[in-house]
Amino acid sequence: MCRLCFTKEQKGPSVYTKQVYKDFAKEFQIDMDDAVNEEVKLASEHCILKVEDFEVKNKDGRVVWTLKPFSFYKEKAVADTVHPSLWLNGKANFSAGVFEVVKNGIYQVRGLDSSNITFVRTENGWIVMDPGMSTECASSGLELAEKALQENIRDNVKAVIVSHTHLDHFGGVGGVVDADRIGKVEDGKIPIYVPAGFDIEVVKEHVYAGTAMSKRGGYQGGVGIGDDVKGRVSLGAALTSSSGTISFLTPTDYIEKDCTIVIDGLEVEFQLTPNTEAPVEMNNYFPKYRAFWAAENCCASLHNLYPIRGAQLRDAANWWKYIEIALERYGDKCDVVFQAHNWPHYNSEEHPEGAKEFLRNTAAVYKFIHDETLYYANMGKSALEIAKLVKLPDYLQKVWYTRPYYGSVEINARAVYTKYLGFFTANPTDINPLTELEEAQQFVDYVGSEERVLELAQKDLEEGNYQRAAKAANYVVFVNPSNMQARYLCADAFEQQGYQSESSIWRNAYLTGAHELRHGTSNLQQGFDGSAIISGMTSQMMMDYLGIVTDSRALADVDQKLRLIFTDDNEEFVIHIYHGTILYYEGKTEEKLPVTSLTKQQMLALIGRNFQMVKNQVSSESMELWEQIAAAIQDFSGYSKYPVLEE
Repeated sequence: MCRLCFTKEQKGPSVYTKQVYKDFAKEFQIDMDDAVNEEVKLASEHCILKVEDFEVKNKDGRVVWTLKPFSFYKEKAVADTVHPSLWLNGKANFSAGVFEVVKNGIYQVRGLDSSNITFVRTENGWIVMDPGMSTECASSGLELAEKALQENIRDNVKAVIVSHTHLDHFGGVGGVVDADRIGKVEDGKIPIYVPAGFDIEVVKEHVYAGTAMSKRGGYQGGVGIGDDVKGRVSLGAALTSSSGTISFLTPTDYIEKDCTIVIDGLEVEFQLTPNTEAPVEMNNYFPKYRAFWAAENCCASLHNLYPIRGAQLRDAANWWKYIEIALERYGDKCDVVFQAHNWPHYNSEEHPEGAKEFLRNTAAVYKFIHDETLYYANMGKSALEIAKLVKLPDYLQKVWYTRPYYGSVEINARAVYTKYLGFFTANPTDINPLTELEEAQQFVDYVGSEERVLELAQKDLEEGNYQRAAKAANYVVFVNPSNMQARYLCADAFEQQGYQSESSIWRNAYLTGAHELRHGTSNLQQGFDGSAIISGMTSQMMMDYLGIVTDSRALADVDQKLRLIFTDDNEEFVIHIYHGTILYYEGKTEEKLPVTSLTKQQMLALIGRNFQMVKNQVSSESMELWEQIAAAIQDFSGYSKYPVLEE
């Protein structure tokens, strides 16, 4: 037996991984030589313009979206490095083009980004719903819809509806409507409808924690591992994300309560669903078309109560209740449920209540995980124990659109636990726990040596105990990042875990970790240009963001105040630099303080570490303080989530 002779090359599936596939295929009756299920069939139905090997390029000719790498889905047989259930999900998402959701009424472009673009016919034009992530893909999708329908949609957009605050649902808006056309209906403009609180929640997620989330998103999205059968094969809710231009147009109409609005002669009902899949979100019902839009509260997959990219914990109790409310309110009035990811579900001869079943089964999954988690928590179980104990009932396990392609039962159970009880395990050793590096060092010290740890880890690897092998080898990597045998062993264990994962997120994270261990992390940062969102921040948001990007240690000895006036709209703030904290309040003051007058763009330049652009606007009496603030502002872009893993 070879001892510690691991290499950096990718490996094939082990006998243990192949057995996982075989067992699952047998239980779920999947033909591994010609895999198909009802969801794969449903995903390709009602297509009026199919596209294959489709690419979208930006103005410089760079490809920002392509289906070509996923051509392996043209094969009938399941690849031997992909979980058969995830293969079915990816195969369904490979169906791309223009689809007719409701005849002569509702159309979707699917397979051109990480979310669908939906076009709803009004009396004289169209409503665009959730216009995707990038302007290039949104524009291309609109052009495909025009080609399929032989109609001019672009010049006849009557409204835009954005269901919630996630980037892949609003970033493409500039590709379907120009900024100068946005405004109130009474002014002859195009309104953008969003749920109340939209702006601040967009900034909280994509700006305040944007850099950290983007880097973590590289794990969730499988950035850098390649789109092939040994790499990324799906995101669960789509194939992958586009890398084009992100836009942000300030909304015009904020929905503050459930209501009905007539948009260009079409009656549209709005159902708010706060603290569900997003902090602010809303569904819609179209009586004329007997169609219910579930936003991302339903998406033909188990969703995340906590996405590993990082986000506010979702409330499972709210999530199932709002779906249940929709079921009671609209279930008997709709023939189809459609949403921003994956494909619609219909009433049919085989499933006369297919739309209602889709809503009910989805609601049931979230309620079951919620209730079962708290059941075990009240029995004294920890979050990690509960994650192993919660199992969906057999009936729900056999519903393909509640399978864990995007979310997972294990992580969702931990999310429910944390939502109610926090991260503390009730074990005093977790009150002031060791850091990851300290824990790794202790483990290696207790075992005796790095070599001994790796000997034990290799034994686990050879026996198919991949989680144990990865955990042990990972400790050695943290203690000694240059130990290449530890890195390669850990990578091999991660790789098999990735191959065995039914969840796209788990697969992407494991395979990204393996890639990092073998090749370093420098090329695995997920690109994200948040400038469009940042430029749309309010003055108060800018004040909050200034506190986030500032190194408090550099201002620890400062106790000074100044007045700041934004000349755009004459907003005034008092800023108090108080021992490393940037306090502020909005409004005028009687205190005699140094005054600085800036435009919002100049403030953004300061936050962007371009103090020279605003230096001439700063009074001499406050110059020293502003110089201190400017010097303390940090650039987060150069940081890596796990620098210890760098080669």
